Amino acid sequence: MRVSIVITTYNRRNSLERCLESLAQQTFPVNAYEVVVVADGCSDDTNAFLATYEPLHRFCWLSQTNHGQPTAQNLGIAAAIGDLVILMDDDCICERGLVAAHSEAHLNEDLAVVIGAVLLHPDTPRGTPGDIKRQVEDTEFARLNAGEIRRSDLMLCANSSIARQTALECPFDPAYKRMHDVEAGLRLWAKGYRPKFVANAVAYEFFTKSVEGVLSDSRYEGKYEVLLTALHPEFKPLAALVRINEGNPLKRWLRKQMATHASLSGSLLAMVYGLAEPLRRTRFFALLANRVLRARAGLQHVRGAIEQAGSWDELERRFGVRTPVIIYHNVGTPNVGEFPGLTTPAAVFEAQIQLLLKMGYRSILPFEWLNWRQSGGALPDRPVMLVFDDGYQEACRIAFPIIEKYGFCAACMVVTRFIGSTNRWDEEAGRPTLQLMSEEQIGHWSRKGIEFGGHTHTHPELPFESDERVEQEVAQCKEDLTRLLGKPPSSFAYPFGSFSAPAEAAVSRHFPLGFTSWPGRLHLGTNTSLIPRIAFLPGESNFGMWCRLRLGRNPLEFVRNRWRKITGCWREDEV
Repeated sequence: MRVSIVITTYNRRNSLERCLESLAQQTFPVNAYEVVVVADGCSDDTNAFLATYEPLHRFCWLSQTNHGQPTAQNLGIAAAIGDLVILMDDDCICERGLVAAHSEAHLNEDLAVVIGAVLLHPDTPRGTPGDIKRQVEDTEFARLNAGEIRRSDLMLCANSSIARQTALECPFDPAYKRMHDVEAGLRLWAKGYRPKFVANAVAYEFFTKSVEGVLSDSRYEGKYEVLLTALHPEFKPLAALVRINEGNPLKRWLRKQMATHASLSGSLLAMVYGLAEPLRRTRFFALLANRVLRARAGLQHVRGAIEQAGSWDELERRFGVRTPVIIYHNVGTPNVGEFPGLTTPAAVFEAQIQLLLKMGYRSILPFEWLNWRQSGGALPDRPVMLVFDDGYQEACRIAFPIIEKYGFCAACMVVTRFIGSTNRWDEEAGRPTLQLMSEEQIGHWSRKGIEFGGHTHTHPELPFESDERVEQEVAQCKEDLTRLLGKPPSSFAYPFGSFSAPAEAAVSRHFPLGFTSWPGRLHLGTNTSLIPRIAFLPGESNFGMWCRLRLGRNPLEFVRNRWRKITGCWREDEV
C-alpha cells in the first residue's frame, strides 16, 4: 500500500460524503491507496453511513468518544498501512490527481512535508466569512505558487502528507485542541524536515462556518499561540500576535484600547457589521463588512491571547517589545573634513547615555535580543541597543569606558581586512585618516562584554558590487571574525547603510541579524536581515532624542524636511 488518506470527522456526514466521493474518483491505482476515517464522537448518522460505505479502494473506519482532532488523527495514522499519509479535512473535495501528486512529490524526498493547495469551493455559501476565506486562500496559493515558501508553511494541516513512519514518531500532542498541526510542524523542522509545495495537489474547502464560529476559532488561536510559544519559543516570530507591533503609535494605542476594553469595542464592531452585512451587495458595504469582520476576528485573537497570558502588559512583554537600535561611528574629537556626524563628542555621548538611563532604558546586545526572539530569554522593560560601525580606535578608547561606567553594553561592527589599520574607504574619498581597533583591543573589549560583528571585509558599497563580490565580502568577514573571536558572530551592518537583494540574501545566509540605517525600531515582526536604526543628529535636543527613541523618528525633523522639499529650500549640505 503506497498511500493512506486519514480523515477525522465530527457530525458532518454530508461534507464527509462529498469528500469520500472525490477520493473514490482518484487517478491513482485503487489497489495502491486506502482511506481511513475516524469518527470523533459523532452523534448524527455518520457512523451508520460509514458502516455501509463500500468504495473500490481499501477503506476502514474507526469510532471513538469525542477527544478532539489530534487524538483522532493519531488513531487514524496508527491504523493506516500506507508508506505515506495524507491528512485531509472532512469538508474538502479533492481533485482527481491529488493522491498521485502527493505520491510523486515524495519520490527521492526523505525529509519533506508535502503541502498541496487548499482553495475555496465554488459552491461555498456566499457571505463575508466566505469572502474573507477566499481572499486568504487565494493569496496563500499565489504566494506558494510563486515559490515563496516560509518556515510557517511547515505544518501537518489539511492536504499535507508525510511518511507514515515519521508521523508515528512525531504524533500530534492532544494537549493542543487548536494549532496541533503547527506544533507538530515545529518539531519536524527541528528534525530537518522542510515544506514542499505541490500546486497540482488541489483540495477545495466547502466552507460553512458562521460568524460566531470564525470568532471562536480566532479566540482559540490567540490562546494557543501563547501556549505554543511557552513550549516552542522559536515559534514566537511566526505567531500572528506579532501584528500588535504593526502601524504607527496611534494605531498601536488604539489596538491596545480595543483589546483592553474588548466588550465595548466588540459590541460596537458587531453593531456596524450587523448594519453592513445585509447591504453587502453594494460594494461600499461589502468592503465595510469585510473590514469589520476582520477587525472582530483580530480582536478575538488578541482577547484569547490576553486571557492566556494574563494581561495586556504581559502579552506585550512577550510579543510587543520594541527596541530602539542607536547607530554610532566614532566618539571623541571631530576632525575637519570628516563625514558630517561621524564623530560624536565625548561629552555629548555621555549626556546621551545619561538620558537613556533617566528614561529607564537598559542596554542589550544583539545576541541577547536574538536569544529572546528564538529561545525565550528575558529582556529588560525598556531595552535599547547601541551599535558602533567601522571599529574606530578612538571610540574604543573613549566610548566603551563611558558605556562601562554607566553599566551599559554595546556592539561594534568591524571591517575585518583593516583591523589594526586605517579607514581606507574614507581615505580614498579624500577624508581624514582615522586609526581602527587592533586585534588585541577587540579581544580585550570582547572579554569585557562588547559584542563584535561584521561590516564586510573591505567596506565596499554592496549595491554597486557583483553578486559574487557581495558573497565574498560577507562570507570572508564572517570567517575572519569567527577565527578572531572563537565563535561565529551574530550580527552584521551594511556599509554606508545601503543594501540590495543579493546583499540581503548573503547576509541572511551568514548572519542572524543585519543592521541598516533605515529609521525605526526593532520588534518581532522586523525582517532580521533589515533591522532599522536611529541616529542622534548633531545638536539634537532631548525632545528630539526622546521622539526617536519612543517613536522611531523625530516628527519635527520630518515636518521641517517636508516643508523644505515643498518650498525648494534645501541646502546642499542637508541633502
